[in-house]
Amino acid sequence: MRLSAGFLLRFFSLAAALFALWSFAGCGDAYARAVIAVSNPLIRVTSGFRVSDVRSTDRGVDVVIRRDQQEVVMPYQPRELFSGVVPFLALVGATTALPWRRRLRAAGLGLAALFAFHMGLMLMGPYMTGLPQAQLGQLWMRRINAAIDVFYGFYGLVGYAALPFLLWFVLTQRGQMDVSQASPEIPAGRGSPR
Repeated sequence: MRLSAGFLLRFFSLAAALFALWSFAGCGDAYARAVIAVSNPLIRVTSGFRVSDVRSTDRGVDVVIRRDQQEVVMPYQPRELFSGVVPFLALVGATTALPWRRRLRAAGLGLAALFAFHMGLMLMGPYMTGLPQAQLGQLWMRRINAAIDVFYGFYGLVGYAALPFLLWFVLTQRGQMDVSQASPEIPAGRGSPR
């Protein structure tokens, strides 16, 4: 795999356009609302909380969760957390060596994987507030908080930074590398030692 100046130019141009759509045209907030809506039943099952409101703000959307009389805003912004969609789509769009059909398939599979990954972040949201584990006592609260720190750090590092690039590589470049590394067959009788 060689990165050309044309590829980099296409990537940065697409990334800038997609970032503008993501941040300023509301696409990031629409994507976040879709992830939140699909995750809400699972949030209720895993933590006892439910999403009671999604409020638009200048920096994105605030996710308000509720259980009985407890209501709190999740301590992160989905627009920022989910923005790995932008470089992934820019990479797929910049890979012009692939036909459109294969690029669309890669984009669809990658978006589905990112969506599932982002749902996992939403499931951790109530635990980031500390409320679900506060009822379990000091020992379990410490254990759960330590696990949340590790999982959130992993999700943040992998999902925000590495996952878009890994998905692009696996879905678009892997097949090309297999073909380019295959050795050409020598026809029998021509150039073969006897």
